[in-house]
Amino acid sequence: MEDTVKELPNSEKFKSYIEDIKKNVSPMMLSGLTDQGKLHLAYATKFYTERPICIITYNEMQAKKLVDDLKYFSKNIKYFPKREILAYDYISESKDILFDRISCLNSIYENRAPIVVTTIEAVLQKIVPMDVLYKSIFTLKIGDSINLEDIKQKLVMLGYERCDIVEARGQFGIRGGILDIAITENTGIRIELWGEEIDSIRYFDINMQRSTEKLNKAKIYPVHEFVLDGTIEDVIAKINVRTNARYRSNSEKAII
Repeated sequence: MEDTVKELPNSEKFKSYIEDIKKNVSPMMLSGLTDQGKLHLAYATKFYTERPICIITYNEMQAKKLVDDLKYFSKNIKYFPKREILAYDYISESKDILFDRISCLNSIYENRAPIVVTTIEAVLQKIVPMDVLYKSIFTLKIGDSINLEDIKQKLVMLGYERCDIVEARGQFGIRGGILDIAITENTGIRIELWGEEIDSIRYFDINMQRSTEKLNKAKIYPVHEFVLDGTIEDVIAKINVRTNARYRSNSEKAII
C-alpha cells in the first residue's frame, strides 16, 4: 500500500470520515479532492472500513481509467459495464460485455468484489433479481451421484448452450461419461463419471482440450444474466398471454 494511504489515519478529518461510515452515516459529501486524491481516498475507504465499495462515475472511458489506476493499489478491481441496448438485432450484442457483467455479478454474489467500478448508465439499467439469477446454481463434488438429465436442465437454466465440442465460454458438452463446462474464455471444468458417480473433477484448457488442475468440487454459476425462470412451457405461455393482450388492445384502439 502506498505511503500516502498509510498516512491518512493521522488526519482527524479522515478518522472522522471513517467513523461516520462505520456508523452508517449517509449521505456524505466530500469536495476539493484532486483526481489522484479521489483514488487514494477510495482505496483507503475500502482498506480502513474493511467493506466492499462501489465507485460510480459518469461514462465508460472514465470508469476504465479508474479501474486501471486503482490496479496500482490492488489487482482485484471489478468493472461492471452497461448493457448494450439494440432495438434492431439482439444477435449483434457483444457477448464480451454480457460475460463481463455476469462475471462481476458472480463476484459480488460470492463476496469476491472488494472494489467495483461502474457508470451511472449501468446502475440505472434493470437487472434480474438476485434470487432469480442464482436460484439454479449448483455444486458438483467428487463421490456425488448425479443424474445427467437433471444437470443438463440446470445448465440450460443457467444460460449454457449444449455443443458437441466445448470451444467457447457458455457452452457445455457430454461425451460418454465426460461432462465439459466452459466457465471462462480459456478454461473449462471437466467432470468424469463412473456410472452416475463423479469420479474426478479437473480444470481443462479449452484450446488444447487437455485436463490440468484437479479439484475436489466445482460450483457452477450463471453464464449470463438472461436465465430461464421456470419451464420452457411456462415461458411460452407467458409470451402468448402478453401477445394476445397486446393484440386485443390494438384491436380496441382501431375500433375506437
